Amino acid sequence: MYEILFRNEEIKNLFNQSHHGQSGSQPRALAGAIHAYADNIDRLSDCVPLIERIAQKHVGLHVRPEHYPYVGRALIGALIEVLEDAATSDVITAWTQAYDYLAYTLMSRELELYDERALTPGGWVGWRDFTVASTVGESETIRSFYLRPSDAGPLMEFRPGQYLTVRLGVPGQGDVLRNYSISSAPGRDYYRISVKREGPPPEAPYAPPGLASNYLHEEAGPGTVVGVSPPTGEFVLDEASDRPVALLSGGVGLTPTVSMLEYLVDRGPAREIWYVHAAPDGRQHAMKRHIRDLAAVSSAVHAVVFYEHPLPEDVIGRDFDAPGRIAMEWLKGALPVADADFYFCGPRGFMRMLAIGLRALDVPDERIHLEFFGPAEALYA
Repeated sequence: MYEILFRNEEIKNLFNQSHHGQSGSQPRALAGAIHAYADNIDRLSDCVPLIERIAQKHVGLHVRPEHYPYVGRALIGALIEVLEDAATSDVITAWTQAYDYLAYTLMSRELELYDERALTPGGWVGWRDFTVASTVGESETIRSFYLRPSDAGPLMEFRPGQYLTVRLGVPGQGDVLRNYSISSAPGRDYYRISVKREGPPPEAPYAPPGLASNYLHEEAGPGTVVGVSPPTGEFVLDEASDRPVALLSGGVGLTPTVSMLEYLVDRGPAREIWYVHAAPDGRQHAMKRHIRDLAAVSSAVHAVVFYEHPLPEDVIGRDFDAPGRIAMEWLKGALPVADADFYFCGPRGFMRMLAIGLRALDVPDERIHLEFFGPAEALYA
């Protein structure tokens, strides 16, 4: 499908091309979404979370109604090619009708989201220029970028856990789009994104992994202008809940959980907060001092850090709290599992372990929140 679709350069530029190279994460995510949609075609209410997740992604990328016919033709064309003799007229008609309905549902929701952003104070639709005000090295591999509107206008509020889509003018590559979680709390005069540098990038037929992160780390100093679309995403803190909060992260997956932690500390100690983070070692542990300072401000914060492979200079009790990985047995004994709301983000294996493990501990799905690109049910497969 993507081979057909990417013949249109405008459509191609809407996608993160590194997801189409060696990892193939975008094609797998699409296949999973199509399967989930087909499997639930007679009970589409079960697809609401999936549709919302896709709509939020599309709004970040500024997908418009005029783009949908191209996608439809590419999808149906791919089905005809792959199914061969099984692609009867009845099958193709059914898939065309199913796609048209899904496209209409997505377009309707996306137009609502665009209207919300246009009407929100400080909001906008499409791309807005932001200037890198400053950068901070958080670890050997992660750097934070403080972004302020180039027009000095007000900033749209966001919900802790949401992300920005950033448009970078990478020399020799044109516009490159990437999603980065906002790592600061709402209410600041900036958005902060914290980016892990990937690389060195290997040879690949599509944009290589690390293209955007290497550009940001090497070239995007103070004064650099980038395009930003409004904050979006459905992985958000339930601000109305009064249950304990468990914020779990691995590696650079800490970015949305730090936003949530800052917000909760700003609001005061109304809820018990467990911040549990896993890093490879001290050199790759981002925001160590920042988290320590937040925990010192609020007695409600319980911060626990795991290092999988501590270095000789990493001191337990000072730099981290436990060696190894976060394990479900530890979580069961240390956290109020029966009562807490769980939010987690990190590598796929880390998230799969938590998603399956929390269900096994009878944590209801409505208290399990995760940031994952693609159908969340894929984590349970």
